[in-house]
Amino acid sequence: MINSHNNFFSALKILIERLKGVDFALIGTFNLSVQGIDVSPNDLDILTDESGIYKIGGIFSSPVVQADHGQWNEVRFVIGSVEVQATSTQGNPLRSMDFKKYIISIKKEDIQIPCMSLESELEFYLKSGREKDKIKVYLIESHLKNNHQ
Repeated sequence: MINSHNNFFSALKILIERLKGVDFALIGTFNLSVQGIDVSPNDLDILTDESGIYKIGGIFSSPVVQADHGQWNEVRFVIGSVEVQATSTQGNPLRSMDFKKYIISIKKEDIQIPCMSLESELEFYLKSGREKDKIKVYLIESHLKNNHQ
C-alpha cells in the first residue's frame, strides 16, 4: 500500500506525542522529504540511543531486535498504515553516538519535528555505500548546494 503525505504526518504526530521524553530524530527518506527534497518515502525511520530504543519498544509493545545486517538494535511497528523503524546508535558504525548534536527542529503541518540535519544524512548515505542510496547522495548534495548560495 502506498501511503499518502497525510498518512506520514498523522503517524509522525502520534509518534512525537507518544515519545515525549525520549531523545530521537527523524531519519531516512521521510526526513529528506520534510526538508524539501523530492522523494517518496516507503516508511518512517527514526534514530535514538540505546536507552531510547528500549523505551520505544515498550511504548509501542514491540520487541527490540538486532538489525539483520548489523550490530545495533531496532524496533519495528506500524502506526495507522505507516511502517515505523526505530534504530539505535549503539554499535552502529553508520550513525554518530552523539546524534543529538546533529538534530535540527523543523515545523511542518503544525508539528515541531526533530530531524537529523541533511549534512548528517549525507554522511550516512556516503558511509553506507549502498547502490540504492546513490540517488539520495546526489539529491542531498544538489539541495545543499542550491540552498547555500
